[in-house]
Amino acid sequence: MEQNAPDYSVIIRDRMKFSVVIPTYNRADLIKKSLESVYAQTYQDWEIIVVDNCSTDNTEEVMAEYVKRGKLSYLRNDRNYERSYSRNKGMKLAKGEYVTLLDSDDILYPDCLDKAAKFIDKNPESVFFHCCFEILNGNYKPVKRPVFPDIKNPFKAISKGNFISNIGVFYKRPLLDKVKFSEEPIIIGVEDYDFVLNTLLHTGKIDRINEYCCGVYEHSGRSVYHEEWERTHKRINYFIQKQLDNPLFNEKMKKYKGSFLAHTDIYLASFCAVHKMRKKSWFYITRSVRRYPAILDEVVFWKHIFVVIKKMF
Repeated sequence: MEQNAPDYSVIIRDRMKFSVVIPTYNRADLIKKSLESVYAQTYQDWEIIVVDNCSTDNTEEVMAEYVKRGKLSYLRNDRNYERSYSRNKGMKLAKGEYVTLLDSDDILYPDCLDKAAKFIDKNPESVFFHCCFEILNGNYKPVKRPVFPDIKNPFKAISKGNFISNIGVFYKRPLLDKVKFSEEPIIIGVEDYDFVLNTLLHTGKIDRINEYCCGVYEHSGRSVYHEEWERTHKRINYFIQKQLDNPLFNEKMKKYKGSFLAHTDIYLASFCAVHKMRKKSWFYITRSVRRYPAILDEVVFWKHIFVVIKKMF
């Protein structure tokens, strides 16, 4: 752990090993798959906390079946506060020594928690670690394995984007008293990047299980596919400014600020390309190079350029 970093190594006694926190909204057709993936774990010392953002479908009816089954707590918000609120609520109520998040359309592979428990046994000082995830198709079959960056320098790695995501990430419970999801409505959509970046700024390191232990289900209902430009632009600008105003960010990410800004530009360039906003797309591409010329040496930059060209023509 980084020198002078807060001490999160306290062991929580008389508790279960894992709490799986699942925020949900109108996912009655998908959440069963996510829940069954937890019930199917070979390691059984866990609880599930589902926080429902006031769904208007039959989520409540579906959840009643699982509450009877046991090991699951179901909480329904009185209105839709968005997923950051639900995650914070679930994490606050968690009884596990470690907390992990699971979106209500994704799954854990059967040995995910077992591998996490064994990793903890070998690395009891670890307070923030993750495993790798795969992209799944409509039949929940793996179709892609994202490439995860080297984490010897985690600040450099996180400056290029959120490789940690919201699945297969484990937080030691006391750490979550220090770091919360931002509940500002404008940040929803990049709140996960903000959260893991803030967590890293507090811990100074992240550990990894170098195995693919969970899956992200790709489908047309994912919120990322229903974004509008104005909201996306405001959200990214808010996130950037929030971090630039953060003393910890300026202290620990100072060397990688250019990279951080350039990679957010590349994200915006790709978004614009998908929406046929050619001038804006090229603006963000050129600005990314001005902000961080070394981005020209990165494979990810040229992959984005390929996507931009493909989408625009």
